[in-house]
Amino acid sequence: MSSAAKRKRKKRSQAPVALVYVVTVLIFTALLSMFSIYLLKMYHIIGDDKEEEPVVSVQTFNDLFARVNSKGALADAVLIRIDPSNNSVLIVPIPAMTVSSTDNSTIREAYAHAGMAGVKTAVESTLGLKVDNYATLSNEAFERICNIYGGMTYMSAEELYFLSETNDENDISIAKGELATLSGRQMRLLTQYPVFSNGKQGNNQFLGEAMEALVNNMFLQYETTQDNLDNLYQIITTNSDTDMNTDDFKLQKSYLKDMLTGGITPVDLMVPDGTWSEKEDSFVITEDFVQRLKEKAAETTPELETGTPTEKQPAETQAQPAETQAQPAETQAQPAETQAQPAEAAQEKAAE
Repeated sequence: MSSAAKRKRKKRSQAPVALVYVVTVLIFTALLSMFSIYLLKMYHIIGDDKEEEPVVSVQTFNDLFARVNSKGALADAVLIRIDPSNNSVLIVPIPAMTVSSTDNSTIREAYAHAGMAGVKTAVESTLGLKVDNYATLSNEAFERICNIYGGMTYMSAEELYFLSETNDENDISIAKGELATLSGRQMRLLTQYPVFSNGKQGNNQFLGEAMEALVNNMFLQYETTQDNLDNLYQIITTNSDTDMNTDDFKLQKSYLKDMLTGGITPVDLMVPDGTWSEKEDSFVITEDFVQRLKEKAAETTPELETGTPTEKQPAETQAQPAETQAQPAETQAQPAETQAQPAEAAQEKAAE
């Protein structure tokens, strides 16, 4: 065999050896890299993405509901804060004569001028809480929802008496300390009749208690509520001044269904403290109440960067509605001196 053939054979025999060497080096390098990454993670020098979990936030809803009477005037309102994170519902009844911190007008006047969008702005600025959705209810819708849950059981701390002009189901006669079962109609009438010794503040206190009983009954009768959620949505939004659409409802419905399974009584009631004018045609909520409300809702509800009523203007100015904001007689609240007239004369105004 020639020397040239021997050299060629020698070169071919070294190729597999080189390949094995390269593969060995690559495997060793990969193992070394893996070991290095392990050490770095062990000593928290680099992070481990697998340990990170997505944060799931539960949304809190602030819904504003207002009852509009048969003459188209705003009768009263209720702010309902639903917090699924701790199965709680906060209820704040709001008189129609509540003075807005923005322009010194009442929320009844805000409704007359700008509908529920105006009421939303007034309530947000006055209470310092964001309103997510709003809706109006007629007298009939209010009574219908209450009657679905059997009305409420009520014990009055004083005698409540009002004789209607027609002497029928519009009459109110409740003895002090008497346990009475109220229908939706009687519940509505007690939010407006001049039967409480402390005037309209008593009406607003009763409105809060009525809503507390209603919402607690909704949760205690959770199977009825689950079956009627779509029906309740239809009752609330039909012929209503509302910004709640089907997507808003579906989102809230999904959270409510989870809350309803517990058979709980979740309501916290906060009735606003404040100062009524002599004729009860304006009501100024105290700064202390606004602060307590913010503290109650601070865990999950965003606050608006607005001042409380006393921060924006003097209290004595707030208590006096502007002369140009006077309401027509048919939509104004019943003055105290008129309430002293015979029941027949007072009935027409009280029935609003």
